[in-house]
Amino acid sequence: MASITPKPNGTYLIRISCGLDGSGKQITKSRTFKPSKPNLSYQRLNKEIENFVAAFEEEARSDNPAVRFDKITFAEFCPKYLELKKTVLSPNSYAFYETIINTELMPKFGRMKLREIKTYHIQEFIQYLTTEKKCRNSESGGISPSTVRRYATVLRSILSLAYQLEYTDVDAGASRRIIFPKIDTCEVEVYDEEEVRQILVALDSEPINIRALVELAIFTGMRRGEIVGLKWSDIDFENQSVSVKRSIYKPKDGKALEKEPKSKSSIRTIYIPEHLIKTLLDYKLHQDRHISFMGDAWHKLDYVFTEEDGMVMNPHTPTRQFSNFLKRHDIRHLKFHGLRHTSATMLLANGCDIKTVSSRLGHADIETTGIYVHALPSSDKAAAKTFDTFISNAT
Repeated sequence: MASITPKPNGTYLIRISCGLDGSGKQITKSRTFKPSKPNLSYQRLNKEIENFVAAFEEEARSDNPAVRFDKITFAEFCPKYLELKKTVLSPNSYAFYETIINTELMPKFGRMKLREIKTYHIQEFIQYLTTEKKCRNSESGGISPSTVRRYATVLRSILSLAYQLEYTDVDAGASRRIIFPKIDTCEVEVYDEEEVRQILVALDSEPINIRALVELAIFTGMRRGEIVGLKWSDIDFENQSVSVKRSIYKPKDGKALEKEPKSKSSIRTIYIPEHLIKTLLDYKLHQDRHISFMGDAWHKLDYVFTEEDGMVMNPHTPTRQFSNFLKRHDIRHLKFHGLRHTSATMLLANGCDIKTVSSRLGHADIETTGIYVHALPSSDKAAAKTFDTFISNAT
């Protein structure tokens, strides 16, 4: 309640309470009220004081950070969210988050106050994505369950940060009551052992740069961006190992740029076979001859795979080169990333433990490696023979 004290000059000192400070002390604000004119009737004076106090208290509430946070909208918070996430997300992830916020979330949540967004709003958004949002070049509604999860992840991340920063009292996005469409686990396609032999034989007739690129992918399981980011200084020929220290990405309408690997576990050292060491040494000799021919036009950046002038290779180039290689030799087409799957699967099928394979792939969680576990026919036949051996020994 406001304290009202008359003063000799006909004005009134108004004091209001603004809550308690950190030590529990009362916070007060005061202001002088002057009536609209002298000698007002008692009723008129009381009405003016009442209106003055109401306006004063409203202003004080607006100055209170908790009240201001009460009023902040989703649209007002998103720039702060993106600013804080820019140093955490990879450039490509940041671009994806920014796009989803602008194209999908703003139309649905932009005008809503953060504190108004509840779990059921998130569920309604997921339902819209699942049943109504049209896929690109599609007349029917609904996008894939995995894409629904990616969109919802952005929304939940925003609400979670708002909760952490105390813009809201409840983390609506963290609720376990949210129901997502079921994702059917798709088996990742890989080359079988016979197809790998076919690829390796076909590489013998290919230029040395193509041979080195494809063999690196098969024998290390490195990601495309990691292979493109490889430098000669990362290769230890004596100890037969390759160190993954960076990755290359290319923003839309931008040039290829360096970034740190996907996670801390992605920074790793991978031991490689003698065969790949020989291929890389042959490729190094080939590149040295090209550098000598280019002279001063060559950019001395130490990349293993480069453009014509030594600049870092476009990270999309390996995909194109591998696709053309498969066509030339009439080999079943898989994406370049399929070589990473194949590398992991072959190691697991030939007795390598999953922890070692996970380390070679640079997975942060060993459970992630499970998606690369595919039974090759040869290993499955070997498993069946195990029972034949057991029966023979038992009888």
